[in-house]
Amino acid sequence: MREDLTEKDVYTRQLLEKYCQWISRIEQVDQIEVELTANEMKTKLPEADSVLHGRVLQEIGNLHEKVTEMQRMSEHMKILHDLSHTFAMTFDVNQILWKAFELVSRVMRADAFFIAFLNEGDSEFQIPISVESGVNYGPYTIPYGQGLVTKVIESGETIHLRTMSDEPSEIEIIRWGREEVDTNTCLFVPLMLGKQVIGVISVQSYKEFAYKQDDEELLKIIGFQVASAVENARLYERLYQMSFQDELTGLSNYRAFHRDLEQLMTEGRPIALIMLDSDSLKTVNDRYGHHLGDELIRRVADAMRAVAEDGDTTYRYAGDEFMLLSPNATLEEAKKKACAIRDYLEEFPLIQEDACIPITVSVGIACYPSDANTGDGLKRAADEALYRSKRNGKNCTTVYAVG
Repeated sequence: MREDLTEKDVYTRQLLEKYCQWISRIEQVDQIEVELTANEMKTKLPEADSVLHGRVLQEIGNLHEKVTEMQRMSEHMKILHDLSHTFAMTFDVNQILWKAFELVSRVMRADAFFIAFLNEGDSEFQIPISVESGVNYGPYTIPYGQGLVTKVIESGETIHLRTMSDEPSEIEIIRWGREEVDTNTCLFVPLMLGKQVIGVISVQSYKEFAYKQDDEELLKIIGFQVASAVENARLYERLYQMSFQDELTGLSNYRAFHRDLEQLMTEGRPIALIMLDSDSLKTVNDRYGHHLGDELIRRVADAMRAVAEDGDTTYRYAGDEFMLLSPNATLEEAKKKACAIRDYLEEFPLIQEDACIPITVSVGIACYPSDANTGDGLKRAADEALYRSKRNGKNCTTVYAVG
């Protein structure tokens, strides 16, 4: 049996079907479509029904806003999780900065984006990344004292320009990237490390009123994470470099020696290796104490630094054993360097009260590739030459020779 439907019944059923569709895809509801439907109902439904449906539409709108906000917050949490994961896995500053830009771009308009750092005592901002419309215009520097970047550094507070009419007349706005197009909305957020401001992170849009309050808060959190990650990366770099440096002398250490020798051999460059060893460290330690023994080691290091030329690298390999790598040096040039080291030590002996303590070293020289074709082989050849210097009475230089 067919049900007879009035025009009102048909329209009401259509509305119910539309509401079901909206609720099933609530995050995609178009607010303009909701408003148009509300206006249409006023002409097609009695006032009481129109009011009731209007309340339903209002609830659908509220539900849409809540779901959208929840999705937005969920995306924010995912962004922060991804940042934390990335920053925990890398100590590469450039990778940290680009990851920050990539993730910020996922949750807010980032037509322009930059990060600026101000190291203590510097008169310029370092800007390693400055992206506009996908093009990186960094790295570059700007003088301290210019623009809103300086104001953020000095105040430690966020600046939010919702439109260019908010632009303070007393401060020159520095434009980034495309000079022919100005951004209209700008967020400038301090990079905080504890209570210290070390820089500024900024996101900008060509559109007016592009950012909300929660965008500010998210950028603050991201800025904090970036500041912490960059500081950790810098600390790691300092520790990494320290792991290749001898603490007593400031020369490079044995790790650096093997790293550098391998690199030089990979490049296929001829290398002269000068290996030397103190002749009297044990005697000095026993007679005068280890503090003077340490001074002897530092004096040998001074001699090597004084003799080293551009391209040479010097190492305290172990104890009182030292190395000098001289790429492209001839055997005669290497012998002159060894002689110069001994001359320096003769000129600058140790002085202990009224005693003058001479410093002498035994030296061995070997060359790559004539004496060896591997790093270990080159070191063994120089070590053998050094041993011969010791057997020949010390305080002399021996060049490696087969047999």
